[in-house]
Amino acid sequence: MSEKGRNIDWELAARILNGEADEIDQGLLNQWLNADDSNQEEWENLKEAWNKGGESLLMADIDTDAAWNKVQHFTREESGGMHSQRSRFSPVRALAMAASVIVLLGLSWFFLINSPGEKSSLIVSNTTREEMVLSDGSRVTLNNHSRFSCEQPFREEERIVKLDGEGFFNVEGNKERPFIIHTGEVTIRVTGTSFNVRAYPNLDITEVAVLEGRVEVVPASSDEMVVLTQGQTAFFDRSSRMLTVKETTDPNLLSWITGQIKFDETSLGDVAETLERVYDVNIQLADEQLAGQKLTARFSDNSLDFVLDVVCTTFNMEARREGETIFLSAASGK
Repeated sequence: MSEKGRNIDWELAARILNGEADEIDQGLLNQWLNADDSNQEEWENLKEAWNKGGESLLMADIDTDAAWNKVQHFTREESGGMHSQRSRFSPVRALAMAASVIVLLGLSWFFLINSPGEKSSLIVSNTTREEMVLSDGSRVTLNNHSRFSCEQPFREEERIVKLDGEGFFNVEGNKERPFIIHTGEVTIRVTGTSFNVRAYPNLDITEVAVLEGRVEVVPASSDEMVVLTQGQTAFFDRSSRMLTVKETTDPNLLSWITGQIKFDETSLGDVAETLERVYDVNIQLADEQLAGQKLTARFSDNSLDFVLDVVCTTFNMEARREGETIFLSAASGK
């Protein structure tokens, strides 16, 4: 698409293509069409893609970085490809959200296709518990602020994906077609299993925890490989380049998916880390001594406000919000 064609008002286009436009909208479209000869061609391409059910590319010459920054390239799921269990993200919603998503960051994910013969899909997750089903039947659930990319459908010889962030994988078994996950520092290879990967670029530790089956973990630029089985977690330290394996002891490993949180004599510092992961917030303890307090509690799909009320009541504290950060401190005047 030409640079001029990219100036289209996506909310306006969505209303017109969905039959919700009024005379003012139509006038704005005509003004845009008359502004440049190439706009008419761009509009015809967009209508053709829309009429095909969104199964063709709405825009050509996609640049992944530009898509990440501008979120203007969308296509709907293709037969045999990837789709969402929770989010039924149609082209009309995609177009309608395009102009506002940059500011609001409300887009669950979007899809990109590189060429008619070989397409790749890029999914951006900004909400928890979003599940995808890939072309082989494998399921992936992405946590907040995660990037996931792969070719769909997979190639015949292997299934390769890339993850930056956190994802829970339930991989369909196929010994002839290994499932390979590339993160920034670690490569994970499986043939069929379920496991959780936490590999945010801003964290020093990459974690791989196996719930079922067998998982091979190989650090980047290393011949070292460890094999994980059920109940084991691998930790790769980016600073020391050390790869260690321990028994999985975190009862809240999948709390960001299940909503079930369990604390047994858990330090308040660890409680804060768990709540950050589950509720996508930043929690700061005003006093380091508070971090050593122990909490025993159970929560089931409770709101963050409810959980904070319990914590504050238990330890005679108060919570103060500043943007996305919550400060916990000893209650004043009590």
